Amino acid sequence: MATTYDWGNIARNPKYLELKRKKRVFLFGWWAASSAFYFMLPVLSGYFPELFKMKIIGVVNFGYLFILSQFVAAFFVAFIYTRVANNQFDRLTDELVREIQ
Repeated sequence: MATTYDWGNIARNPKYLELKRKKRVFLFGWWAASSAFYFMLPVLSGYFPELFKMKIIGVVNFGYLFILSQFVAAFFVAFIYTRVANNQFDRLTDELVREIQ
């Protein structure tokens, strides 16, 4: 037999509201930071093309390094999200599930 839940009460539960708030704050902050970093590429390359021609090591210029840094940043954000989700979001979710069962 399937268990039915009162989703209205769950949506008003303080633990659910805390989880939702923490996730929203975390995700919006990282979204804003990574979006700003992402859009720096077309803005900087458009307004300061000489910056992207600057040689760093041999034939590797600033442009190549900046583009590659975006991949590094994506992995960094994924790593941070995984750590925060495992330490905070999962704990809050477990507490909520235990409370509603």
